[in-house]
Amino acid sequence: MFPMRTLILSDLHLGSRHSNVALLNEVLDKEAFDRIVLNGDTIHNVNLRKLTPQHWAMLERLRQLGKSRELILVRGNHDHEIDFLPGSTKDHLSTANVLPALLGVPMLENYQLQVNGHHYLVMHGDRFDPTMNYPVVTEVAYLCYQFTTKVNKKLAKWLKKKSKRVGGLLEVVRRNSIAHAQKENLPGIITGHTHFAEDVYMDDIHYVNSGSWTENPCSYLIANQRDITLHHLSD
Repeated sequence: MFPMRTLILSDLHLGSRHSNVALLNEVLDKEAFDRIVLNGDTIHNVNLRKLTPQHWAMLERLRQLGKSRELILVRGNHDHEIDFLPGSTKDHLSTANVLPALLGVPMLENYQLQVNGHHYLVMHGDRFDPTMNYPVVTEVAYLCYQFTTKVNKKLAKWLKKKSKRVGGLLEVVRRNSIAHAQKENLPGIITGHTHFAEDVYMDDIHYVNSGSWTENPCSYLIANQRDITLHHLSD
Protein backbone atom coordinates (compact mmCIF):
# COMPACT_ATOMS: atom_id res chain seq x y z
CA MET A 1 0.00 0.00 0.00
CA PHE A 2 1.41 3.40 -1.00
CA PRO A 3 1.61 6.10 1.71
CA MET A 4 -1.15 8.70 1.53
CA ARG A 5 -0.09 12.24 0.69
CA THR A 6 -2.13 15.11 2.10
CA LEU A 7 -2.14 18.65 0.72
CA ILE A 8 -3.02 21.23 3.38
CA LEU A 9 -4.14 24.72 2.38
CA SER A 10 -5.51 27.56 4.46
CA ASP A 11 -6.74 31.10 3.96
CA LEU A 12 -7.49 30.99 0.24
CA HIS A 13 -9.97 33.86 0.73
CA LEU A 14 -11.68 33.28 -2.59
CA GLY A 15 -13.75 36.39 -3.25
CA SER A 16 -10.94 38.68 -2.14
CA ARG A 17 -9.09 40.42 -4.94
CA HIS A 18 -5.83 39.42 -3.24
CA SER A 19 -6.50 35.68 -3.56
CA ASN A 20 -3.79 34.19 -5.79
CA VAL A 21 -5.75 31.60 -7.75
CA ALA A 22 -3.14 31.35 -10.50
CA LEU A 23 -0.46 30.07 -8.12
CA LEU A 24 -2.96 27.78 -6.43
CA ASN A 25 -3.76 26.18 -9.77
CA GLU A 26 -0.04 25.58 -10.27
CA VAL A 27 0.15 23.70 -6.98
CA LEU A 28 -2.89 21.58 -7.79
CA ASP A 29 -1.35 20.79 -11.17
CA LYS A 30 2.12 19.80 -9.99
CA GLU A 31 1.59 18.16 -6.58
CA ALA A 32 0.52 14.54 -6.20
CA PHE A 33 -1.90 14.05 -3.32
CA ASP A 34 -4.66 11.71 -2.19
CA ARG A 35 -6.31 14.03 0.33
CA ILE A 36 -6.77 17.79 0.45
CA VAL A 37 -7.48 19.67 3.68
CA LEU A 38 -8.89 23.20 3.43
CA ASN A 39 -8.02 24.60 6.84
CA GLY A 40 -10.36 27.56 7.12
CA ASP A 41 -11.23 30.82 5.33
CA THR A 42 -11.62 29.15 1.96
CA ILE A 43 -13.92 31.95 0.80
CA HIS A 44 -13.70 35.50 2.07
CA ASN A 45 -17.40 36.02 2.87
CA VAL A 46 -20.87 34.99 1.85
CA ASN A 47 -21.15 37.78 -0.75
CA LEU A 48 -20.78 35.50 -3.76
CA ARG A 49 -20.85 38.49 -6.13
CA LYS A 50 -17.24 39.08 -5.09
CA LEU A 51 -16.21 35.77 -6.65
CA THR A 52 -14.56 36.27 -10.03
CA PRO A 53 -14.92 33.67 -12.80
CA GLN A 54 -11.47 32.39 -11.81
CA HIS A 55 -12.61 32.00 -8.20
CA TRP A 56 -15.75 30.13 -9.26
CA ALA A 57 -13.57 27.88 -11.40
CA MET A 58 -11.39 27.13 -8.38
CA LEU A 59 -14.42 26.22 -6.27
CA GLU A 60 -15.57 23.90 -9.06
CA ARG A 61 -12.10 22.36 -9.26
CA LEU A 62 -12.10 21.74 -5.50
CA ARG A 63 -15.59 20.25 -5.71
CA GLN A 64 -14.48 17.86 -8.47
CA LEU A 65 -11.36 16.92 -6.49
CA GLY A 66 -13.69 15.96 -3.64
CA LYS A 67 -15.30 13.37 -5.91
CA SER A 68 -12.07 11.57 -6.76
CA ARG A 69 -10.06 12.16 -3.59
CA GLU A 70 -10.75 12.88 0.05
CA LEU A 71 -11.72 16.53 0.65
CA ILE A 72 -11.70 17.83 4.23
CA LEU A 73 -13.23 21.22 4.98
CA VAL A 74 -12.32 22.88 8.30
CA ARG A 75 -14.04 25.97 9.69
CA GLY A 76 -12.22 29.33 9.77
CA ASN A 77 -13.14 32.65 11.34
CA HIS A 78 -14.62 33.79 8.01
CA ASP A 79 -16.80 30.67 8.03
CA HIS A 80 -19.37 31.62 10.63
CA GLU A 81 -20.33 35.11 9.56
CA ILE A 82 -24.09 35.66 9.38
CA ASP A 83 -25.72 37.80 6.72
CA PHE A 84 -29.43 38.15 7.46
CA LEU A 85 -31.67 38.09 4.45
CA PRO A 86 -33.82 41.17 3.74
CA GLY A 87 -37.09 41.00 5.68
CA SER A 88 -36.01 37.87 7.54
CA THR A 89 -35.95 37.51 11.30
CA LYS A 90 -34.93 33.87 11.46
CA ASP A 91 -33.36 32.39 8.33
CA HIS A 92 -29.83 33.40 7.46
CA LEU A 93 -26.97 32.58 5.16
CA SER A 94 -23.35 32.23 6.19
CA THR A 95 -20.22 30.70 4.74
CA ALA A 96 -20.69 27.95 7.35
CA ASN A 97 -23.62 26.57 5.36
CA VAL A 98 -23.00 28.01 1.87
CA LEU A 99 -19.48 26.62 1.46
CA PRO A 100 -20.34 22.98 2.35
CA ALA A 101 -23.19 23.18 -0.16
CA LEU A 102 -20.84 24.47 -2.87
CA LEU A 103 -18.15 21.86 -2.24
CA GLY A 104 -20.41 18.93 -1.34
CA VAL A 105 -18.68 18.08 1.97
CA PRO A 106 -19.49 18.90 5.60
CA MET A 107 -17.60 21.56 7.53
CA LEU A 108 -15.60 20.32 10.53
CA GLU A 109 -14.31 22.20 13.56
CA ASN A 110 -11.00 20.32 13.37
CA TYR A 111 -9.40 17.24 11.88
CA GLN A 112 -6.87 14.71 13.13
CA LEU A 113 -4.10 13.77 10.72
CA GLN A 114 -1.77 10.82 11.29
CA VAL A 115 1.92 11.60 10.73
CA ASN A 116 4.75 9.23 11.63
CA GLY A 117 2.45 7.18 13.84
CA HIS A 118 1.17 10.23 15.73
CA HIS A 119 -2.01 12.29 15.51
CA TYR A 120 -1.62 15.95 14.57
CA LEU A 121 -4.56 18.28 15.17
CA VAL A 122 -5.56 20.42 12.19
CA MET A 123 -7.62 23.51 13.01
CA HIS A 124 -7.78 27.05 11.68
CA GLY A 125 -6.35 28.72 14.79
CA ASP A 126 -8.70 31.69 15.22
CA ARG A 127 -9.72 30.39 18.66
CA PHE A 128 -6.14 31.05 19.78
CA ASP A 129 -6.29 34.69 18.64
CA PRO A 130 -7.45 37.02 21.45
CA THR A 131 -8.28 39.82 18.98
CA MET A 132 -11.22 37.72 17.77
CA ASN A 133 -12.97 38.82 20.97
CA TYR A 134 -12.92 42.40 19.65
CA PRO A 135 -14.58 42.25 16.23
CA VAL A 136 -14.81 46.05 15.90
CA VAL A 137 -11.05 46.42 16.30
CA THR A 138 -10.49 43.60 13.82
CA GLU A 139 -12.84 45.21 11.28
CA VAL A 140 -11.20 48.64 11.60
CA ALA A 141 -7.77 47.07 11.12
CA TYR A 142 -9.02 45.25 8.02
CA LEU A 143 -10.51 48.45 6.54
CA CYS A 144 -7.21 50.27 7.15
CA TYR A 145 -5.39 47.43 5.40
CA GLN A 146 -7.78 47.62 2.45
CA PHE A 147 -7.31 51.39 2.16
CA THR A 148 -3.51 51.12 2.33
CA THR A 149 -3.61 48.37 -0.30
CA LYS A 150 -5.30 50.74 -2.74
CA VAL A 151 -2.51 53.26 -2.20
CA ASN A 152 0.46 50.87 -2.09
CA LYS A 153 0.01 47.10 -2.16
CA LYS A 154 3.54 46.24 -1.06
CA LEU A 155 3.41 48.74 1.79
CA ALA A 156 0.09 47.33 3.00
CA LYS A 157 1.42 43.79 3.16
CA TRP A 158 4.60 44.93 4.90
CA LEU A 159 2.59 46.88 7.50
CA LYS A 160 0.29 43.93 8.09
CA LYS A 161 3.13 41.52 8.77
CA LYS A 162 5.03 44.11 10.79
CA SER A 163 2.02 44.88 13.00
CA LYS A 164 1.53 41.18 13.76
CA ARG A 165 5.15 40.83 14.83
CA VAL A 166 5.29 44.07 16.84
CA GLY A 167 1.96 43.40 18.50
CA GLY A 168 3.05 39.89 19.42
CA LEU A 169 0.03 38.29 17.76
CA LEU A 170 2.06 35.64 15.96
CA GLU A 171 3.69 34.58 19.22
CA VAL A 172 0.38 34.57 21.09
CA VAL A 173 -1.34 32.36 18.49
CA ARG A 174 1.68 30.07 18.37
CA ARG A 175 1.92 29.68 22.14
CA ASN A 176 -1.84 29.21 22.60
CA SER A 177 -1.82 26.57 19.85
CA ILE A 178 1.05 24.74 21.50
CA ALA A 179 -0.64 24.91 24.89
CA HIS A 180 -3.77 23.38 23.37
CA ALA A 181 -1.76 20.54 21.83
CA GLN A 182 -0.13 19.88 25.20
CA LYS A 183 -3.54 19.85 26.89
CA GLU A 184 -4.82 17.32 24.35
CA ASN A 185 -1.61 15.27 24.69
CA LEU A 186 -0.81 15.62 21.00
CA PRO A 187 2.70 15.91 19.52
CA GLY A 188 1.78 18.49 16.91
CA ILE A 189 -0.75 21.04 15.73
CA ILE A 190 -1.35 22.56 12.27
CA THR A 191 -3.02 25.97 11.96
CA GLY A 192 -3.55 28.84 9.54
CA HIS A 193 -5.27 32.15 10.35
CA THR A 194 -2.19 34.36 10.90
CA HIS A 195 -1.22 34.32 7.20
CA PHE A 196 2.36 33.70 8.38
CA ALA A 197 3.84 30.30 7.53
CA GLU A 198 5.89 28.59 10.24
CA ASP A 199 7.42 25.20 10.97
CA VAL A 200 8.93 25.13 14.47
CA TYR A 201 9.35 22.92 17.52
CA MET A 202 8.57 24.48 20.91
CA ASP A 203 8.16 22.76 24.27
CA ASP A 204 8.37 19.38 22.50
CA ILE A 205 5.40 20.30 20.28
CA HIS A 206 5.61 20.54 16.49
CA TYR A 207 3.79 23.73 15.44
CA VAL A 208 3.11 24.23 11.74
CA ASN A 209 1.25 27.11 10.11
CA SER A 210 0.34 26.76 6.44
CA GLY A 211 0.29 30.51 5.72
CA SER A 212 -2.10 32.04 3.17
CA TRP A 213 -2.87 32.68 -0.50
CA THR A 214 -3.37 36.44 -0.29
CA GLU A 215 0.25 37.51 0.30
CA ASN A 216 3.62 36.54 -1.14
CA PRO A 217 5.08 34.11 -0.62
CA CYS A 218 2.05 31.82 -0.77
CA SER A 219 2.57 28.55 1.07
CA TYR A 220 1.16 25.09 1.61
CA LEU A 221 1.92 21.83 3.43
CA ILE A 222 2.47 18.29 2.21
CA ALA A 223 2.01 15.59 4.85
CA ASN A 224 2.63 11.89 4.51
CA GLN A 225 3.08 9.00 6.91
CA ARG A 226 6.64 10.12 7.68
CA ASP A 227 6.67 13.90 7.96
CA ILE A 228 5.23 17.32 7.13
CA THR A 229 6.97 19.73 4.76
CA LEU A 230 6.29 23.43 4.29
CA HIS A 231 6.50 24.82 0.75
CA HIS A 232 6.65 28.43 -0.47
CA LEU A 233 6.13 29.95 -3.89
CA SER A 234 5.77 33.48 -5.25
CA ASP A 235 4.64 35.23 -8.40
